Amino acid sequence: MKYKVFFHQGNELSLKTKVERGEAWLDDTGLHVSGPSEVIVLSEDLLAAELFRLHGLGRVIRVEHRQGQLFLSVVRFMIGQFAFINFFKTGELHKELVAVTGQPTKI
Repeated sequence: MKYKVFFHQGNELSLKTKVERGEAWLDDTGLHVSGPSEVIVLSEDLLAAELFRLHGLGRVIRVEHRQGQLFLSVVRFMIGQFAFINFFKTGELHKELVAVTGQPTKI
C-alpha cells in the first residue's frame, strides 16, 4: 500500500525542520520514499522503527538504518509546511516497518 507522507532525512526533527512531501511504500526490496528526493532503504539496512509524538501534536516514525535516520508521517493533506497527520495510517505504516525490522514494538 502506498502512503502519502512527509519525510525528512537527518538526525533530528523539530517544528522548524523543512520537510518534503511524497509517497512511501514497503515491498520485498525495502522502504521506498518518492518525492523531490528519492529514498530507498533496503530491508537488510533497516535497524529500527520507533513511533513517537512530536511535541504532542501528531505521530511520527523514526526509522533508523545503516546510513542514518529518516523521519516520516502519513498525512491527510499538506499546505506548505503545515500538515494534518493521519494518526491511524501512521500507526499502520509503523506496524509494517516493525514487521520488516523484526524488533519489538514500543507504542
